[in-house]
Order: sequence, then structure tokens, then C-alpha cells
Amino acid sequence: MNADLEHLIVLQAQDLEIQRLRQEQLEAPRRVTIAEAAHKAAEQTLAKTQQELAREEKLRRGQELDADSHRNKSVRLRKQMDTATSAAQVTALQHEIAFAEAAINKLEDEEIASLERTEELEAAQTKASANLESTRASLEAERARASATADRTRADIASIEAERAALRAQITEAPLATYDRVSKSRAAGLSEAVDHKCSACQMMVRPQRWNDLTGNDHDDQLFTCETCGRILFWDPRRDAPRTWTAGERLTGPRPSPNAAE
Repeated sequence: MNADLEHLIVLQAQDLEIQRLRQEQLEAPRRVTIAEAAHKAAEQTLAKTQQELAREEKLRRGQELDADSHRNKSVRLRKQMDTATSAAQVTALQHEIAFAEAAINKLEDEEIASLERTEELEAAQTKASANLESTRASLEAERARASATADRTRADIASIEAERAALRAQITEAPLATYDRVSKSRAAGLSEAVDHKCSACQMMVRPQRWNDLTGNDHDDQLFTCETCGRILFWDPRRDAPRTWTAGERLTGPRPSPNAAE
């Protein structure tokens, strides 16, 4: 394989890995932000539930005071009935007593409804408290993960960039310039040719160009896709009837179509 092309294949793998690592650097603080938002929402939910519980307790205290007031009034009115001197006075006092008792019954019903709401809110408070603890733990974990990711990716990028600089120095200027130009506009400067097509843009490679690309007579040339402009490379392992070691470089003699191992 053309030495420049072999170096460019490695260079593109390095560039793509650097892109991946930088994306990972960006994603880590985003996950922290999401965790912070979830934790804040959990805090707000718990605070709202606690406020509603406090309102229900305050409401019941008021209902209890009002009910006690009506009970006292009812007792007082009944005592007045004992000293009433006319039927009209008795009737008026009976109406007031009935009104006080109706008010007491209504307040007691409202107290029961408030207690039921309180039970529901207490259950919601328990759930909200658990959720708050969960989101707090998640937030702490994301912050720790983000810190570790930042340290790791920073070191990995520095290491790859050092290797990348040394590799670029070994590549001829013209193909390197083509790679840089195409990579800048299309995210990748190389594309593997597979089954007579450019795997990046999926356009067909002309038969003659395919033969030149996969043959043994043009190792000194670099071929580009006539549609997208990416530098094409062909992986002989795809057509070789043998097992290749993972990560083995694309070097060595190209197998003939009828070769068998």
C-alpha cells in the first residue's frame, strides 16, 4: 500500500478519536447540568409538598378553632333556652343552635377531608424526599465522572496529538493538503471503497478506477472519489480468504481474486 495512504488512514483514525474525546469532554458537563436540573426540580417538588402540608395543618387549626367556637356558642344558647320566657325566644334560640351545629358538622367534614389530603401529601413528601436523595447522589456521581472524564480525555488527547504531529511529518505535502482540505469540509478526508462504491457518499466508482485502486500497478498513486472528493482506500482483507489479526495494518501483498489460504 502507498505509504502516504497508510499514514493517512492512521491519521484519520487519530483525528476521529480526538473528535470523539472532545465530544466526550462536552457531554460530561452537559450531563452534570441535567443532573443539577433534576436535583433542583426535586428540591422544588419537596418544598412545594412541605408548603402544602403546612397549609393543611394551618387550615385544620383554623377549622378546629371555628368548631370549638360554634360548640361554645351552642352550649351558651342551650343555657339561654333554660331562661327563655316566650315561645318566640325559644324558636330563635333553636334556629341559632341548629345553625351552630350545622356549621360544626361542616367543619368536621372539612377536617376529615384535610386529614385525607394530609395523608396523601405525607406520602408524596416521603417520595419527594427519596427522589431528592436519589438526584443528589446522581449529581455527585456525575460531577465525579465529569472530573475524571476531563482528566482522562485531556491526557488522551495530548498523547494522540503528539503521535499525530509525528505522523503528519512523515506524509507527503500534497496528499496531506488534500486530506486536510476535504476533512475540513466533510468531517473525514478518507473513505473506504467497498463493493465498487465510496462508502461515504455511496456513489459508484468507475470500473477502471476500481481496477486501478485494487490492483498492484498503482501503489504510487492516490485516488479520490469523483463525487465527494475523499481519498479512497481499499482494504484487501475484505477479499482475502483468511483470518486477520484485529488491528493488523493494511500492508503486504494484495491477494489475487483466486488466492486461497
